[in-house]
Amino acid sequence: MAQHAITAVHFRDGKMDLVAIHQVAEKEFGSTEFSLGTAQRISVGECADLIAAGEEVCLARRTESHAWEVICDVQLLPGGAGITGVDIVGRPNDALHELPVWD
Repeated sequence: MAQHAITAVHFRDGKMDLVAIHQVAEKEFGSTEFSLGTAQRISVGECADLIAAGEEVCLARRTESHAWEVICDVQLLPGGAGITGVDIVGRPNDALHELPVWD
């Protein structure tokens, strides 16, 4: 289970520059849903540094029961220049760009 979850993103000049990241606070045994701590806005570079340091990061969305569930994992782009959502076999996907956006 990931240690951190991204729930929203911010774009500047058409490029993602910030993410809303939370620590995973609680997970029920046998459940796909979990609770998150307070959000922090950090740069994409800071998020990449977390992943490079061995922290596990995922993308999360709200469920109908108002808990959170994993959409997919997040990994570094080649060369460590950014981040991307990845599917179950590690292939990049566009899930990061489908998260809610704040202004």
